[in-house]
Amino acid sequence: MKAFKFRLGTLLHLREISRDKALSNYAHSINARQEKERVLRDCQLYLESLHHQIGERRKNSFTGSKQESFDLSVSHAKEKILDANQDLQQALQTENAKKGIYLKADSEYKSLLKLKEKQYEEHFYTESLKEERELEDIIGGRFVFNNIIN
Repeated sequence: MKAFKFRLGTLLHLREISRDKALSNYAHSINARQEKERVLRDCQLYLESLHHQIGERRKNSFTGSKQESFDLSVSHAKEKILDANQDLQQALQTENAKKGIYLKADSEYKSLLKLKEKQYEEHFYTESLKEERELEDIIGGRFVFNNIIN
């Protein structure tokens, strides 16, 4: 049987590399999004702790000068939350874009891989038919040879 050679093997290899690179980029974007979510959670927890501190101080004595510094801290924490939320939204958009790139590269790779499998099956089928015909010729030749001798 003649060996199977896929003529688009180099292209298949390049698409596999492209798919792997796209997967790596997608994984990095997921990690970046998770980091942005952690930063946002930390900012929200800090704001909650400030509110808790303000509540505790109001139970006792709370002077105006201390109130002003807490108000500045609260407004600064809220700004950080807004910034972290914007960063998170950008990270989500980046993640979705990289996911789309990965899915496209993956489908291109898989379609070429299916083509290779289909061509292999066709090659195997045609080579099997050739071998069957050759065996039939050999068997037929022996039959004729045995009839001539007898």
